[in-house]
Amino acid sequence: MPKNKNAFIRYRLIDAALRNKHKPYPTKNELIEACSGLGSVSARTIDKDIYDMKFDEELAYFAPIEFDRLHKGYFYTDSAYAISKIPLKHEDLYAMEFACSILKQFEGIDTVKQFMQSVGKIEDFISMQRTLDNSNWNELIQTERALDYKGNQFLSPLLKSIKERYCLLIHYQRFGETEPKVHQFHPYVLKEYRNRWYVCGWSEKKSAIITFALERIIDVISDKVRFEVQESFDASSYFAFSYGISVTNNYEPVEIMLEFTPVDAYYIKSMPLHHTQKIVADNTSTFVISITIIPSYEFKSDVLSYGNRVKVLSPKWLADEHQETLKLALNNYAANS
Repeated sequence: MPKNKNAFIRYRLIDAALRNKHKPYPTKNELIEACSGLGSVSARTIDKDIYDMKFDEELAYFAPIEFDRLHKGYFYTDSAYAISKIPLKHEDLYAMEFACSILKQFEGIDTVKQFMQSVGKIEDFISMQRTLDNSNWNELIQTERALDYKGNQFLSPLLKSIKERYCLLIHYQRFGETEPKVHQFHPYVLKEYRNRWYVCGWSEKKSAIITFALERIIDVISDKVRFEVQESFDASSYFAFSYGISVTNNYEPVEIMLEFTPVDAYYIKSMPLHHTQKIVADNTSTFVISITIIPSYEFKSDVLSYGNRVKVLSPKWLADEHQETLKLALNNYAANS
């Protein structure tokens, strides 16, 4: 069995590639590319990794990997198989610790900061694994499972286009539409929100900066035409007052005052609604905060989720809109009762 700690990370990367439903039957070159973040990886190394995953008794993966001649790629003969279902061994934990330590060296870099919470979760997981030793941790700990959202296969071509500044033809189908529409698009930045990915950039069709959800993208085609990012665009400034992913270009950020029950205060202080959040009042009878944002669908939905435990104090137009939404909901409930 290989003693190189990188090998255990490669096994996980190969496993993820074989289980990618959006890109089935990965070729050997695609498996090499999947492992390229660990440095130079040869075809011979991938061959040995696949052999070890299939036959190495110390690893005990016994992975059902086969080569499909028709599709010219590798696959699991058992579609339910996953290395993640096999209890981790000491070597796997060591490899994960090594990967975390590498990432933590770059935690000061803006592009890495957003992933440090995930690194922390992995470190917590490793710590719990060591505490439980050989126990069946799945029976003792329930973790939130990240969903495999449609559209993540476009992350690589979008990132490449952002880096090289090539225009794209994006076939995008909004909810409720029967056919996709084609946009000549200049991608500026990728953004994650609640485990889903979005791409923000300039649409020549709309003559405006818009955001696409990757799960609604049907196809991405490079037209090899270069673009220049607008001088006025800065991703940090653009999303500074956004709540969620929506940025409505026609609106300016406004200060919003919200009153919550004292019970909700504990949660909102530990998990602020927005980075602009300020505490206005905090006592046994009330808890009031202010946030400065561009009101969005995501914000209004989150406020509504608190029901009668929140009151919109200002601005007045937003308070009136919130009350009307609640009244409509009550009327619909009464009509259907």
